[in-house]
Amino acid sequence: MLKRNVVDIELARGLRKIGFREPVLAYYGVDGKLCHAEGSELALKDHNAPKATPGRGSRCYSAPALWTVQEWLRMKKHMMLLVQYDSFFGGKGSYYCRIVRMKDGLSRDTKPFRTYEQALAEGIRQAVAIIGK
Repeated sequence: MLKRNVVDIELARGLRKIGFREPVLAYYGVDGKLCHAEGSELALKDHNAPKATPGRGSRCYSAPALWTVQEWLRMKKHMMLLVQYDSFFGGKGSYYCRIVRMKDGLSRDTKPFRTYEQALAEGIRQAVAIIGK
């Protein structure tokens, strides 16, 4: 369940590049595996902070929950992500994410996805790409 609700490692790298430095419980370790704080280590931490270990690839990346990133994008980067349920086409229903740049109202939609989380993750991916330009 944790893996479905947090960003993947590629998105975690992209978030770090655009300035995500919020404390979170989950992170991708140096080996690229998803880890989360447990027991006595249960504390929020900015895993994107610079590491003492020098060298390429010796970095951990914060793995925030999708909705944490959604809020951060809205509050810090002025990008609103609105996940919508569409039941009109095909009768089965699907989710898509509308990305709105709040400063000028520019918006775009993702393709349809089967789950809310998939649509939100794709919306985050596209928002990160827009901000990173």
